Amino acid sequence: MKDLLKYDDTQIFKYDNLVLAVIYTIGHIFVAMACNRIITGASLDMAAADAFIEPIINGFWFYFLLVFLKRIIEEKLSTKNSSFLKNINVGIYLAIIYTIGHILIAMTCNRLLTGAPLNLAAIDALIEPMVNGVWFYLLFEVFNKYKAKVITSSGKSSKNPDEEIFNRSKFVPINNKKDLD
Repeated sequence: MKDLLKYDDTQIFKYDNLVLAVIYTIGHIFVAMACNRIITGASLDMAAADAFIEPIINGFWFYFLLVFLKRIIEEKLSTKNSSFLKNINVGIYLAIIYTIGHILIAMTCNRLLTGAPLNLAAIDALIEPMVNGVWFYLLFEVFNKYKAKVITSSGKSSKNPDEEIFNRSKFVPINNKKDLD
């Protein structure tokens, strides 16, 4: 089996963005659960339910903004006489509206699912995204340092390996002309 798995089958960073997104998402769920539990005192099962349900609802909110409100905002901006308002990107308006809606959705989900008082639900809705921002930054920095270490220790990038060092695996599809001969 070891002869079958060569460098091309085991590239660590072939799907590095997908791996990073999965790790971030799992961490995001744990951060949301921990914040909810610490701030509101919710039980672990209710904090977990909130950590899964609230992002799904916010995903629909995001979709609603892109499909419906974006067009309305663009039409309103195009009819304004002020050159200042015309020069502002629609993305800024969408980001502000999304953020306000996200906080309201987070507060509502937290209140309904855990029974937390509204003031604690509001605190959680503000603090949890900040903690997740720190989690994102730390993960990104650690991942990039690890990636740089692997690339410098091998001497070549994982996307451009040295053919003399790494033999092709039997599982690699033939996808260029030099392999067809």
